[in-house]
Formats: sequence, structure tokens, C-alpha cells
Amino acid sequence: MNSDEINNIIKKNPRLESKRDRLEAMRDGAFCMHNSWGFGEIVSYDSANGKLIINFEGKPGHKMDPVFCVDKLEILEENSILVRCHKDLENLQKEMQNGGAFVVKYIEENKIDKSASVIELENLFKQIFGFRTVNNLNLPEKDFVAANKKAEKEYRKWWNKTKEDLVQNPLVECPKTKNDYYVIRDEDKAMTPEDEILTEYFANREPKKKIVLAEKLFETAIGSRKHVSEDSENEAVAAGNSEIREKLEQIRDELTESVKKSSRALNDADRLRGIWIRNDLIRYITEQAREGEKDVDLEENKLEEIEPRSKDIIKEIVERNPKEGLSNLAKNLPTIYLSRFLDLLARIEGKNWRDTTISLLKSSEGRFTKECVDFLLKWDSNKESKVVKGYMFEDDGKGASKELIKNNLETWLKEKTLNGPLILWVVKNRNESKYKEILENLINENLLSAMLSAVDNEALQRETIVSTAKIALAEALAEDKSLIVEMLNGSSLETARDLAKTLLLNQGFEELSKKSILSRIINLYPKVQTLVKTSSTRERLFVSEWSLNKKREELEKLVKVELPASKLAIEAARELGDLRENAEYKMARERDELLTAQRAQLEKDIRMAEVFDFNTTPIDKVGIGSVVTLKSENGELHVCTILGAWDSDTEKKIYSYQTPLAKALMDKKAGDTVETNIDNHITRWVVESFKRYVD
Repeated sequence: MNSDEINNIIKKNPRLESKRDRLEAMRDGAFCMHNSWGFGEIVSYDSANGKLIINFEGKPGHKMDPVFCVDKLEILEENSILVRCHKDLENLQKEMQNGGAFVVKYIEENKIDKSASVIELENLFKQIFGFRTVNNLNLPEKDFVAANKKAEKEYRKWWNKTKEDLVQNPLVECPKTKNDYYVIRDEDKAMTPEDEILTEYFANREPKKKIVLAEKLFETAIGSRKHVSEDSENEAVAAGNSEIREKLEQIRDELTESVKKSSRALNDADRLRGIWIRNDLIRYITEQAREGEKDVDLEENKLEEIEPRSKDIIKEIVERNPKEGLSNLAKNLPTIYLSRFLDLLARIEGKNWRDTTISLLKSSEGRFTKECVDFLLKWDSNKESKVVKGYMFEDDGKGASKELIKNNLETWLKEKTLNGPLILWVVKNRNESKYKEILENLINENLLSAMLSAVDNEALQRETIVSTAKIALAEALAEDKSLIVEMLNGSSLETARDLAKTLLLNQGFEELSKKSILSRIINLYPKVQTLVKTSSTRERLFVSEWSLNKKREELEKLVKVELPASKLAIEAARELGDLRENAEYKMARERDELLTAQRAQLEKDIRMAEVFDFNTTPIDKVGIGSVVTLKSENGELHVCTILGAWDSDTEKKIYSYQTPLAKALMDKKAGDTVETNIDNHITRWVVESFKRYVD
């Protein structure tokens, strides 16, 4: 833009007088940065339409009003790194080969306080790598997207290596969190990474943080010592590690005291982790002393007796919660300690160790399931503890673990006590050579029945929770194309029909998934098609008029207020910059997805709903709309009201007709006995009397 054009713009918008310098910087050929569109080059100014013509990456010839650009467009200096990407890419690439030195130089030359945030640096380097790969402002959109994926991969590799360089640089103070800063120290304040951790460890009084830092110090001492032995030229690392090794005994003592005095501030998993790290430190110190031919009198059995002791933690947990204590502990332990936890239990339990591990396997989930199975299987070939050298696990006389696991899994399936997470592990690992012999007899119609039951139970538990997360078992059954075929192999038509019917009534599957699974059953048993046809009539959901009105109000608010506001939030967040690292944008998108899922569920519920007339509640038997008085075996009275699908209020003893208790009471009369099974707790009731809710 020339001076006359700038004067005309200011004449129309007098407030821009104070920003004349920004307008003057928007000259032809100037490079710029926009929060949403990224890097660009100003081509020209279209005075007839009052628009700047800018070539953005992947969006050439984009027109923008200079009035809008004053606050949204950053004009880059000629010596800017991003401009150098465009003009002097070859030399810039050479400088960036030493990533750590490159970052230090950038901060020193561009930051007065010699500091730069992680977010700022990452955004800058992503832009640089975009240029290194794309290096062309006029790529077709398809090629541009592909090039950016490649750029992202190159950037991650370079940045991860650069961060390692920066950590090892004594002149760089590295950030502790994503929102922190890289700071360049003065020469007289240089500090090795080992010094930093040591300083933080001895200064920190928070028990949990102290445990994490002690673990980090131990890993640094061990890891860098190995590194030094392979690379004797790395004297700085050797010196730093030497200092850690010299203070290991002090580290050990402080950690011991911290764990001992902080039983209330730490959970059981943290305390156990702290003790294990302390024991590792002692083992390492002992090993170093022995290597130096010093006299050391510390055997493994003595190490296990240093207080606080890991076996005492286990004993406390079992006494406090005999049924679920150990399972809950496993859920809180970091994954890397699960095997060690099982090793400790095996040493504590003696001959009963496999019974205890099998019990934990039964209630296990996620990674812990695999750890339990693998730990048991290792005993078949090696009976020695991996933690305590020379300790041999006791033989309980029950034979190979492989057969023990197999028999228990088959028994649990037969007894219908195989839980959902364990079923998921079975179906996902059934073809693994390591587990195939153990699991092959489980892949049958009974497992499919157990899967459907577990999915339905999880769906019922989520009944009052709005969640976009899929049920893992349902997803596994829908996505694994061969699983249905394997489980129904050799089953009768009657069994297939029953399972298909169970699937049709299951609340845990999305409709498309349900249809996909049904089609696989029909491919095996074509006559099941008739069941699908007779079950295709609209499912009804009996509800009260007031609860339906409430649902409609929720839907109206969602459609007219919350969803439009969500769309605006996404657009506002989009303006904040690079979408890949834009936390506000991700949060806005996640919120929008949640609201959309809520809308879909509300619309489905309302379509299925049928208002129930409580004046039609029967007077000669229990039905929807009945107030029932029950008497338990020990004489306690319990009054409950059975209403519509959305009327549950347990505090007022109001239950949906779909709940297990309500289903058990339906059509019962005075004097009838009913039995409920809630969380494996069986209760018998006698129907004392009942009356209509409307009365």
C-alpha cells in the first residue's frame, strides 16, 4: 500500500491513526503471520475493493481487509527465522543440525530476559519445519496436507533430540511443565542436570514428589554410569554422576524418613513405590562398595527387614480390606511396578502365592491382567524371584501354571463370574501363540453370552452418565469380524436365536454395530432372520408426562442455546493459532462432540417414549405406577414406588420399571415372594401390600 491508500483507510477509520506504522509495514513482498492461516506473503493491495492479496500456505490469493489485519496480522522482520526459511533455507538447515546450540542462540539474540516458553518455541519450530518440507506457497491443498504430515514427523524427531541436548547443557534451565520457560543461565550459574535434580530433591519436602525425584536420581546414576563406561570422553556426565553416587546414602536416608513419617500424606501405592526405590538404592550402593572391594555386610534378607517394610504395607492393606485391598493397590501402581508387586506377594504368601495371584487375576483389568498371567507362566520355566537373588518361589503341588490358569478361566466362565475386562483380554489375546493353548476352549457360545451380559451391565451402570466413550467389549465384538464365527462354531440354531435376541435387547451397542453383529449371526444361521423381522417393531419406553416434558426442555435448551454457543466457541478458539497445539480449540471441539452426543441420545429417547397413564395401573397386581410394601426375611419393611423409565429417585425410594427390583416385582400379588440379586447380594422379600401411585 502506498501513502495515499493508507491515508484513505485512516480517513474512513480515524482510530487507525495510532496504528499507521502497522499499515505502512503491509507493503508488497512483506512476509506475515496470521493466527489461523499461518505464514504468508503480501502480494499486492487491491485498492478498488480495499483488500490485501496474501499468499498463505495452502491458501494462495487470499483477500483480507487491512483494517482487520491491523490486529490479526503480524508483519515479520527481514531477519526473522521464518523469513530466512523462505530466503536462506540451506544455511538455516545447517545451523539447525545442532538443535541445542540453535535454540540457545535464538533465545540469546531475540529475548531480552534470555527466556522463552515451551509453547512459543514449539510453535516457532513447527512453522520452520513446515517450510523445510513445503517450501512453496502455492501447493495444491492435497499435496500441502501430505507435506505437513511429513513436516510434523521431522519436527518431532528434531525437537525430541534438541530437548535432550538442552537438558544436558549446564547453561540452560529447562522447564518443569509445558507452561514453563527455557532460561539461559550466566556462566557463573551453570548447573548440570544432575545438580538440578539433587538440589530439588534436598529442597523438596513433599513426600510424593520426593519419591519421584529419588527414582529419577537413581535412574540417572545407573544410566549415566553405563553411558560413561561406553564413552570415556564424556567427563561432564561422569563428574555429575559421581556427585549423585556420592550422595546416594543421604538420598536413601531422606527417602526412608519421608516414607516413614508420611503415611497419611501418601497412599499405599506411593509408600510401596518409595520403599522399592529405597531398596534399589541400597542394592546399588552395596554393589558399588563390593566392586570397590569394601567390606559390606548386607544380605537380601536383611534388606527386606529395614523399616518401613514393603511386607508391612501389604499386611496393612489386607487387614483393612481383605476382599479388594490388593486389587485396588494394583490399580494405583505405575505399570512398571506391577510385576514387582506380584513378586513381593509371592514371597510373602509362601505356598499360597499362586492362589493369591489367581484371585487377583479374576478381578484384574487392563495391563494388570497380562502381568498376572505372565508372572504365573514364568514359574513353569523359572522359579526364581527377579527381585531377590537366590529366592525360589515355593511349589504348591498344583502342577503347571498354564493348566492352572486354563482351568480357572474355564470354571469362571461356567460359573458366569468372568468379568468384562478379563473377557476383553481373552478375546484380544486368543490367537497369541503364548496364550492360545490356554484360551482356545473359552472361545464358545458361553463366552458370547458372557460378553453380551457384561456389555449390558456396563451400559446400565452408565445409565445416568452422559459419555461419548464406547464400551470396549462392545467395540471389540463389532470390530473383530471373525469372533462371532469362532464363538458360535458348533452351536445350535436355538442357541443362536437366543443370543441374537439377547443382542437385540442389549443397551450397550450402537445401532450400526448391533446390525453388523446380527448380520454375521444371520450369515451363519439364516433362519435367525425371522427373529430380526419380528423384533423390528418400534421399541417402547414408558415414561411419565412430567419426565418427558423435562427431556423436551433439555433438548430445546441444547439445540437453541448450548450447541450454537459451542459453535461460536470453536470459531473463537480457531483464531488462536495452530490447531495442532491449540488447547482451547481441542477443548471446544470435545465440548461440541459431547453436546452432539447428548442431543442424539435425547432425540432417540424422546422418539421411543410413550406417556404412561398412571390411572391404568392395575389394582390386583403390581405394575407400573404401584407403591409396594415389602417385608424382608429379618422383618424389615421397605416401601418402594415403581414409575416411568426416567423417574428414578433412590433417596425417595422411587424406581424405574426397568430396574432389577421393579422387574422382579412386576405382576406379583400380596403374599408373593420375590428374590433380588444386586451386586451378588441375594435378598428375599414378601409382598405385604400395594396400592396405586395416583391414589
